[in-house]
Amino acid sequence: MTLTPRAEPEPSEGFNSWAEFLPLPTARIHANGTLIWANRAWADLNASEQSSDLTSTFSGMHGQDFKGRWLADVAAQAPFQLLVRAPTGRIQRLHASPIPAGQWLVTCTDVHDQVQEELDLQRECHKLQTIIDANADCIKVLSLDGLLLSMNVGGMRVMEVDDFQACLNAVWPTFWQGETRELADHALDEARQGRVGIFEGFCPTMKGTPKWWEVTLSPIRNQDGEVINLLSTSRDITQRHEFQEELKALNSTLEERILQRTQELQRSNEELERFAYVAAHDLQEPLRTVQSFSELLGKRYAEQIDERGRKYLDLIQSGATRMKVQVNDLLSYSRLRHEQPPLQPISLEIPLREALLRLKGRMRETEAEFTYDPLPTVLGDGAQLAQVLQNLISNALKFTRRGVKPCVHLTTRQENGEWHFTLSDNGIGIEEAYLEQIFQMFKRLNAREQYEGTGMGLPIAAHIVKHHGGRIWAERTPEGTNFHFTLKAASISDAVQSI
Repeated sequence: MTLTPRAEPEPSEGFNSWAEFLPLPTARIHANGTLIWANRAWADLNASEQSSDLTSTFSGMHGQDFKGRWLADVAAQAPFQLLVRAPTGRIQRLHASPIPAGQWLVTCTDVHDQVQEELDLQRECHKLQTIIDANADCIKVLSLDGLLLSMNVGGMRVMEVDDFQACLNAVWPTFWQGETRELADHALDEARQGRVGIFEGFCPTMKGTPKWWEVTLSPIRNQDGEVINLLSTSRDITQRHEFQEELKALNSTLEERILQRTQELQRSNEELERFAYVAAHDLQEPLRTVQSFSELLGKRYAEQIDERGRKYLDLIQSGATRMKVQVNDLLSYSRLRHEQPPLQPISLEIPLREALLRLKGRMRETEAEFTYDPLPTVLGDGAQLAQVLQNLISNALKFTRRGVKPCVHLTTRQENGEWHFTLSDNGIGIEEAYLEQIFQMFKRLNAREQYEGTGMGLPIAAHIVKHHGGRIWAERTPEGTNFHFTLKAASISDAVQSI
């Protein structure tokens, strides 16, 4: 009796009929890759070009050998998946499962767009990683606990890290010491709470090279906005720090030299002031002698002196008088530098009356008109404020227009806790270029033959105003000149303290 082996049953024709119209490309493939049957969608997938060999129909991704991959996976006799490129050029996910008779049921799913998006994303990620690695800053990703998770290539170079695995999961805050550790912990807390933490500090590299860093810690959030990691960027600022330290040292040296020079200048000024005071004081006696004997000479020998001699004698007396005025002004200025009485609340009308009393003769002589607004109470010294007002009003009475009656007016307004006074006149005015020079000692803008004076009135007034904590300046107007000065307003507490 002969036994005839039973043939492997063919898949039912019913399956073929059912699968013929499936939208999913479906085929039965022999283990060697030969096509046994395929539905219409499979034909569309192959661009209507029927091929009897699966391994010649599809191509592998990225240059892979599809035929070799197919035979290797089939040999395992287990379902598997492969990414392949169809003749249409679109990428498919091939699903293969073993079925009886040594065949494989194969279906294909179009994943071209999805795979392309993933490939594009991978390229962007690679580009971004290349940029990050090329960055000279040390860029690290930390866990919320401050553990080191990753570091860019550029950061490994600047931190002198040969093997990142030796640093993986290291506690980042422990890299910093002393006061910088507190700054690092604070920045870490700021980043955990969703804010940006910034600090500068010292930290040596892995090989011990001393470096200073500018560190920024930022939160990394997920799609829901939750902070999941931290991004640390450290920039090497060692050269900048060294430059700043050198600059500090230079500034310190410069400050010491300036202080020393200032002290020397102060001593020199004090010596000059003492000399000026002594010289002015000592000049009074010979001046009195010159004046006395020139007057005596003019009285006793008037009949014996001719006209030329009387002219010479008048020049001597006139020069001695001007010299006396200059010496007195210089003494007054020197006293102001050394005598600084305390400031007390005083109505400015009191020193104004004193100044007008001193200028009574001059005002009568020039027929001047003087008006003023109601005056406030200020902090000051009555005698010195009277000197200021006298000098300013005297200046207005001196520099008048020919044939024009002098008109002087004093106005006042309060500004930021102080009183602002303006003395306006209708005189000859001052050129813009000289508005600051007029407050310098012995500075005269006009010839002595035109206008008398020593050039000390305005400098004395400026010094007094400055001692009172105020400011003084001048401005040219179409009518003449405005002199401005400020004084501190007197408060109730100042009035109480002065009692």
